[in-house]
Amino acid sequence: MKKILVPTDFSENAKCAFNYALKLADQIDATITVAHIYHPSVNHMNEYMIVADNELEKVCREQLDNFVKKNDSNVEVDGRLEQQLELGFAAEKLVKMSKTGEYDLIVMGATGSTGLLEQVFGKVSLHVAKSSACPVLLIPSGVRFKPVREIMYAIEYELVNEPALAKLEDFSSKLKSNVHLVHVYEDINKNPEGARSSLVEKTFQQKVPNLKFTMDAISSDSVVHGLSEYATEKNMDWMVLVKPQRKLWQRLLHTSKTNEILMNPQIPLMVMH
Repeated sequence: MKKILVPTDFSENAKCAFNYALKLADQIDATITVAHIYHPSVNHMNEYMIVADNELEKVCREQLDNFVKKNDSNVEVDGRLEQQLELGFAAEKLVKMSKTGEYDLIVMGATGSTGLLEQVFGKVSLHVAKSSACPVLLIPSGVRFKPVREIMYAIEYELVNEPALAKLEDFSSKLKSNVHLVHVYEDINKNPEGARSSLVEKTFQQKVPNLKFTMDAISSDSVVHGLSEYATEKNMDWMVLVKPQRKLWQRLLHTSKTNEILMNPQIPLMVMH
C-alpha cells in the first residue's frame, strides 16, 4: 500500500480523518493526496453568496492549503503529501478517482451530527464506501490514531474472498496486527462453537496461507449487533466488511441499521471491494 487519498470538505470530521491518515501513512510508509472537490452549485462558504468560478477556485485552493498546514498530527509531511483540487460533485468524483488504480486506500470521515457540512459529507462517505473500487477506511468523529493491533473481518463461511483477504494480509503485515475472522449466526439460541467447522478454517488457511488469523463464530439477533458487540468486547481497533460478499450484505440490508454501521461506526471501519 503506497498511496492514500484523503477527501476533505474542511469540516471537523474531515480534519479528524486527515490527522488519522497522516499517522497511518507514517506507520506504513505511504504518501497522501488530500483532495477537495468543489462545484459552483455547492458553495460550502455561504449558500446565499454568489461567487465567480475563478474566485471560487482561488478561495477553495487557499482553504485546502490552510487545511493541510493546520494539521495537528505532529507528522513530518514534506515529501509525503500533495494537494489536489477537482471540479465536480464529490461522491461521483471520488468513485471515479478510486477507479484509476492510482490509490490503494481512501481515508475519510464517516459522518457527524453537529452541522450541515458533516451531514452532507457523511452521505458522500456512504456512497463512496459502497461504490469505490479501492478499500475505504471510514474514521468516526473524534477518533485519534493508535497502533492497530486487532482487526476483525466479517466473513461468510460459504465464501472465501481471496483478493480481499490478500489485501487484508498486506495491511495486517504492515501494521503488525492480529486478524480475527468473525462469522455471525442470526440465532441467539445457536451454539456457535458447536456449529464451527475446522474444515472451514482449513479452507481459509489453504486459500490464504500467508494470513495469520483466528476464527470465531458468534450468535446474535442480527449481524450488525453481533459485529458491534464483538468489536466492543474484544477491543478491536478496526472492523472490515467486504462488499462482494453478497450474502453478508444482504443480511446487513435486512436491518434499518445497515447505514448506521457505515455512517456511524464506533471504531474505524474499512469497506473492501
